[in-house]
Amino acid sequence: MESTETCGTVTFPAEVDLSNGEEILAQSLGLLDSGVRALILDLSGCTFCDSNALNVILRSQMRATELGVPMWVVLPQRGIVRRVAEVAGLPRRVAIAPDVATAREALAPVPQG
Repeated sequence: MESTETCGTVTFPAEVDLSNGEEILAQSLGLLDSGVRALILDLSGCTFCDSNALNVILRSQMRATELGVPMWVVLPQRGIVRRVAEVAGLPRRVAIAPDVATAREALAPVPQG
């Protein structure tokens, strides 16, 4: 878990299931409640997930929306995690980025001028 003044990042482990889903959700909600201005959920290194990962993402999105905090999810380009997310319709519900750099770029504040 990484936190900066403007953006918090939760990096998901290689496998997300019943054994660790609540801990990951607690990290995500903790960042949101600490006042971060944006949140990235990084699943780029995740090789297996069940519905617990989707639960973490959707509950984090609900809290981010309540707080007015933008959130991006980084998914692997292919594999079971990507497939689970697509079957569940996740790309229609949350902003998806191909990598953390792209997500950070999308969340960067627009210079005032």
